[in-house]
Amino acid sequence: MQKVLLVLVFLAAALMMYTGVLWVIDPDAAAEALKARLLSGTGLATQIGDSAGFFLGTGGLLLWGLLSRNPTLITAGGLIVGIVAPARVAAAMLHGASWTYDAIAVEIVVCVVAIAAARGMRR
Repeated sequence: MQKVLLVLVFLAAALMMYTGVLWVIDPDAAAEALKARLLSGTGLATQIGDSAGFFLGTGGLLLWGLLSRNPTLITAGGLIVGIVAPARVAAAMLHGASWTYDAIAVEIVVCVVAIAAARGMRR
């Protein structure tokens, strides 16, 4: 089971790294993949920078944790991804944003899998 969890963490990390790079080289495609639209002006710069930073940062933490066998890094990456889910719920409930159930589910799954993999690594 531990090997399955580690493979899932790797797949999540690879997808996040890919998405982060996509935000830098083709933000139109990255936004489309996330069912979002690009902003303009300084909003666009913030959107691209923050999105690329989030995806590259979390993917990097997960990959670094896997390669170095460091469960703390895997936990950190998973928790950062997991924090996005309640923020999406708040965006929908407080600000009228669209409910993105599929993205919320993925974020929760990545968080739980990362924490479980890190916990298994500690044993």
